[in-house]
Amino acid sequence: MKQEKIGRRRSKLVCMTAFTLLVAATRSFAQIPMTSYNIGGSGGYSGVLVGGNPFGPTKPVTIDAVMIPLIVQIIKKDGTPVTFDPTAADDCDSNISAAYSFEHSPLVVESDLTFNGVSVGKAQYIDGFMQAEFWNAPHHDRSSYKNHLNWSFTSPVVLPVVLNAQNTIFQGTGCSEEAFVSADVFNPIMEGFIKLLQSEGVISPKKFVYFLMRSVATSGTNPPTTTNPTWGQHHAMAGSPVQTWARGAGGVITASHEIGEWMNDPLVTNPAPRWGYIGSIKNGCSGTFEVGDPLNGKSIPKITLSGIDYYVQELAFFSWFFDTESSWGAGGKYSSHGSFTGFSKPCVPGDPTSGGTN
Repeated sequence: MKQEKIGRRRSKLVCMTAFTLLVAATRSFAQIPMTSYNIGGSGGYSGVLVGGNPFGPTKPVTIDAVMIPLIVQIIKKDGTPVTFDPTAADDCDSNISAAYSFEHSPLVVESDLTFNGVSVGKAQYIDGFMQAEFWNAPHHDRSSYKNHLNWSFTSPVVLPVVLNAQNTIFQGTGCSEEAFVSADVFNPIMEGFIKLLQSEGVISPKKFVYFLMRSVATSGTNPPTTTNPTWGQHHAMAGSPVQTWARGAGGVITASHEIGEWMNDPLVTNPAPRWGYIGSIKNGCSGTFEVGDPLNGKSIPKITLSGIDYYVQELAFFSWFFDTESSWGAGGKYSSHGSFTGFSKPCVPGDPTSGGTN
């Protein structure tokens, strides 16, 4: 990260003499299409976005994605097995399964979208967000900058490891029952499972993979606790090429958080000027470009499709992180529903680093 080499405020990262925002041609990395960017020149910030070039001539891009319903089985202390199945009817949600809800949601189905009073036309929510995020960016081509996710859906798969009470605790009963698994147990299991699915040809780095779960979160401690659980996370698993994937168990609002962050930081390496004390970064600072964390859990007004009301998360725009001279976002705001009307507040040297939800 090079953020300390730049004055965080009023140095105006994008006063950029000779326009030092540089974007390479969209490339595939032998996987999903990505575009690299550099803001602020040699002492600035470099990163990678999924899709086309938001800062110049581009073409509409289609990105292949697959949603895999992931069934998790856990044995309680008394020997009782519990199955968390996202394809099962949910008594707590009008008997609609999480899988059905996802497949018919604004993340998959195009709808007429307006951000901060600006219509971007008919688009999936994350595609529309990306359009709104760079609506007024230098050299942006509004007519061609589109990043459509071409979703496919698999039959449910069972996590091939049965978890137990040593690394899991429970909360609630019936349809509201939730499980919290230690992350240092769950994450290695998922990595091994992804390698297995790759070897069987179910997934590949050419597709973004979203594992849809039901009522299972991870805990940062072992033994686990119910404090500050992680309901979703996006990852880039090392390999040549890299496999990008995410998982989520908090419904469509969690999925919109993780897929939005993946689209803006697919390799989980994009740095940003340090910000914090907001959203999921409550007690410290973050130096990463994660568009969901600053507004974690905050939804935009409902979107109704096929008679179902959906709530997707409000997401922060690029300008909020990088102190552009004015907002590049739709409507002159700094987030997708206008909660942010100015830049992020800077952290100062000595402020602690706090983990987010990824």
